[in-house]
Amino acid sequence: MFHPAKCTVLRICKNPRHRIETTYTLHGETLQSADSSKYLGVTLSDDLQWKKHINSTAAKGTRTLGFVRRNLRDCTPVVKSAAYTTIIRPQLEYASSVWDPATATEAHTLEQVQRKAARFVHNRYTDRTPGCVSKMVHDLGWDSLQHRRYLARLMMLFKISNSIVEVPENPLVHSDARTRGTNRFYQIPASSTIYKNSFFPRTIRDWNLLPAEVTNCQTLGSFRAKVVTLKPCHLQQH
Repeated sequence: MFHPAKCTVLRICKNPRHRIETTYTLHGETLQSADSSKYLGVTLSDDLQWKKHINSTAAKGTRTLGFVRRNLRDCTPVVKSAAYTTIIRPQLEYASSVWDPATATEAHTLEQVQRKAARFVHNRYTDRTPGCVSKMVHDLGWDSLQHRRYLARLMMLFKISNSIVEVPENPLVHSDARTRGTNRFYQIPASSTIYKNSFFPRTIRDWNLLPAEVTNCQTLGSFRAKVVTLKPCHLQQH
């Protein structure tokens, strides 16, 4: 049974002036309105922006990194790196196919957590040489979080189109014979920035830029093996 104290009303509307203010009650109690609410671990905002969720995710990752630093400060770099990739990074990537930042500012907010983790692993907190942290990340063999989210979205689209996951395929998503190559999807038209940067329109743009040898893969394993080896020139810039 739902408890009124744990329920809120979230009105999602593109234009606040068109928002319908209606009172909702549950078990005789009036529900409070909110401009954001967490659902299955993802913060949804009334303007369909992901800034609050991204800031919350970065803050959670930073707190966890602080905990790991306090408890593993005397451990070897191998142990520290494993702690980051198994405890902290999954927090930064949970459900990222849905909320993958479309702006450089929001992407940078998340990358900063990984850069702090790289300093922790190398135990180099005072080095301010230009490019030093980027080199630390590279030496650890960590891909950027942005690149990992890009790969995650592509693999999710592969799973959806091949019925590997229980996600209904968007009825607008189908092969488009007008595009060059094989196994390409129809590019969904989007009149708003929010929709343009949502999962299907955005990921289809990335998918249609992949080489045919990647999109024609028959299994998720072969698709992943090929897509992770692509050179940067094949990747969609965000």
